[in-house]
Amino acid sequence: MTARSLPPFVFATLLALAGASAVAQHGPAPAPKAAPAPAPAPKASVDPETGALVDEAPPVPTKDAKIEHLVTEDSQVKIDETRVRGVTTKIVVHSKVTGGSYEIQPRDPSKPRWEDAGAGMRTFSWGF
Repeated sequence: MTARSLPPFVFATLLALAGASAVAQHGPAPAPKAAPAPAPAPKASVDPETGALVDEAPPVPTKDAKIEHLVTEDSQVKIDETRVRGVTTKIVVHSKVTGGSYEIQPRDPSKPRWEDAGAGMRTFSWGF
């Protein structure tokens, strides 16, 4: 039996079945990956004073600052230390003997050592 002796409907059906079995053996073709979204274009605005176009950069996402609260304690004192991004910003010493407390001013890392006269100084607050 040849393709010329088969009725056209039967021939078309056999072709469709043969094509379906070939696709089933190899599986469907993977979907094409979507292209990454393009970066947003900077917004343009008009400067009110000069009337010129000004580009505005999109905001840059930043991580929140890591804040650490460290407590060191012994039989005489309790020391509370606060660090922001690894830099000590506040030191408070609480005396267990007298009940008073004071704050030590840590060094400001943005200033040279010879210009930071307050580094290491104690600050007392009297509560009034």
